[in-house]
Amino acid sequence: MKLAPRHCVLKLLDRLDQSDAYADLLYESEMRRSQYSELDRALIQQIFYGTVRWRKRLEWIVSKFYQGNYGKAPRFVHYILDAACYQLLFLDKVPAYAVINEAVELGKKKGGKFWARKINAVLRAVQKGLPSVEYPDVDRDPIAAIAIRYSHPEWLVERWINQWGRDATLALCQANNVNPQLSIRVNRLKSEPAKLQEMLARDKITAQATEYLSDFLYVDHLTNLWNFSPFQQGYFSVQDVSAGLACQLLQPEPGERIIDLCAAPGGKASYIAELTQDSSHIIAVDVNESRLNLVAKNRDRLGLKSVHPILADGTKFHCEPVDRLILDAPCSGLGVLAKRVDLRWKRTPEQIQELVQLQMQLIHNAATLLKPGGVMVYCTCTIEPAENQQIIEQFLKQRPEFSIEPASRFVPGSVTTPEGYILTLPHVHGMDGSFAVRLRKS
Repeated sequence: MKLAPRHCVLKLLDRLDQSDAYADLLYESEMRRSQYSELDRALIQQIFYGTVRWRKRLEWIVSKFYQGNYGKAPRFVHYILDAACYQLLFLDKVPAYAVINEAVELGKKKGGKFWARKINAVLRAVQKGLPSVEYPDVDRDPIAAIAIRYSHPEWLVERWINQWGRDATLALCQANNVNPQLSIRVNRLKSEPAKLQEMLARDKITAQATEYLSDFLYVDHLTNLWNFSPFQQGYFSVQDVSAGLACQLLQPEPGERIIDLCAAPGGKASYIAELTQDSSHIIAVDVNESRLNLVAKNRDRLGLKSVHPILADGTKFHCEPVDRLILDAPCSGLGVLAKRVDLRWKRTPEQIQELVQLQMQLIHNAATLLKPGGVMVYCTCTIEPAENQQIIEQFLKQRPEFSIEPASRFVPGSVTTPEGYILTLPHVHGMDGSFAVRLRKS
């Protein structure tokens, strides 16, 4: 039975907390099963993602108006109050009375009259008291102040303040709460940016050039992608500009043998194929079979022949040495928190340490797969130094036959560092946070 949109949000919030699944996968799965209108799909997505993203701030607000110990309230009460508080705080097109009435009805269905009355009282107090809610003072307690107001875990805010300073951390957290720019990569084997812009305009999609890469366009929206003809026919891929920068850093050439060591879902492998006129031999390795299937699916959609998926563990994979290799290492994803709304709540410092060990294993195995004179690009979608700069520093000490070739020779200098890396930051560059380095083997 199809649930009302806000009841569906309640179900998604519960499933998110009771499983290891990610928010975007839960949402997509639910939408595939249910026949919601485009309007309802958009409303469910906005409330679900918004409630998850702003959870810490919403819980702070509700706790100020809840009579009793809010921490001991049933889970469904938290979900209803948080979601309603999100709507009162951020959705000005929905009347407050409608938000409260629907929350009360949901409370009655889930917990009876007692919880319905409780929810009604709390939300009416929230509605009146929202403008006067006080937060920790940023000068006295910057960690708590930024963590609560901008809804991030305190351990992460503390880590970033130590790394970037207070003001940059505040700007970064603000950027993580803004819907990111949507970018697409033009398949130059089938079209050109100007032609694709005209094609998209016929579907009322506005596309604009990016300042960083000529193959990429920013678009104002895309919906129902797999039923959208230009996408199905392989004229473009959805990819962040930062991912394209890492491929440009590799500078692949037609005729070369190239490894993409952690290839799924195939965005970088397919871009490398396009950059080499589909005339290279790209070995796309991934340890996850279902995700590796996406590599083949993307390759076929784009009409490419040069990408060859192989199921294997990147820490152990061996083959004849190749000319170039890209290692998009599994990482904490702390550069993509604007897109992955639940990731900030799933990551822990311990996970970062575990990932560092895996990243070291991968880069050392990658080193054995390159010919002398070959080029390797190590990249991630995190801004965490332990997974980026510190990996490279340690690697270069242990493998002196490798050296850094400055990224500014290959990509715009505005995304590079004096050490020769690519480092993009959401609040500085308006794209995903990412890291990449180009290493030459002597």
